Amino acid sequence: MRRILLAGAALAAMTTASVSADYPAPIEDVDVWSGFFVGIAGGYAWKEVSYDFEDGTLEDDFNSDDFIIGAYYGRNWQSGDFVFGLDSSFNYVGMEEDDILDDDPELNAEANFLGLSRLKVGYAVDNTLFYAAGGLATTYIEVDDITDDIDDDDWAFGWTVGAGVEHKFSDNWSARIEYAYFNIETDELDFDDTIALDIEIEGHIVRGGVAYHF
Repeated sequence: MRRILLAGAALAAMTTASVSADYPAPIEDVDVWSGFFVGIAGGYAWKEVSYDFEDGTLEDDFNSDDFIIGAYYGRNWQSGDFVFGLDSSFNYVGMEEDDILDDDPELNAEANFLGLSRLKVGYAVDNTLFYAAGGLATTYIEVDDITDDIDDDDWAFGWTVGAGVEHKFSDNWSARIEYAYFNIETDELDFDDTIALDIEIEGHIVRGGVAYHF
């Protein structure tokens, strides 16, 4: 009886070893996206600019469509297939509009800088990352009254949301394409205590970029 029990234990041990050899332990998750990155991007921006005077005398809008170029940077953290990150960019958008009013006073508006600071969440499929992002949008608006030789400028803030896809084609390099919507509004621009003007910029961006990962 004892010999039978020992033989059975030996057979069970060999069977377990055979099954383990046929079915190896699962491979742990591979972390592809964690770390810092910096890149350059370019694309196109469609913008609608609305403005109105605080005294209610006039309100109007115009379109300003321009190429956009800039740099982006941030950090990713990967947990399993999910990726979380901080993603920021500063961009030149080239909004320079002369004669935004047909009558006196003659106003020029410029908003060449656009900054986006976003939180990002994504899902990784091997080396490809699908993500959504949202956060703060900011620009610097300058308005000149040519007729009376007065001007004002101010930082303006708003929000942005968008989505994109990014692919790592090597350990340290990736390429992305994304869409972003932004909406920014000034508090109030004052001209020599005689004119008060509010400006709102609403825009859509499509851009592509290449980044280096540290």
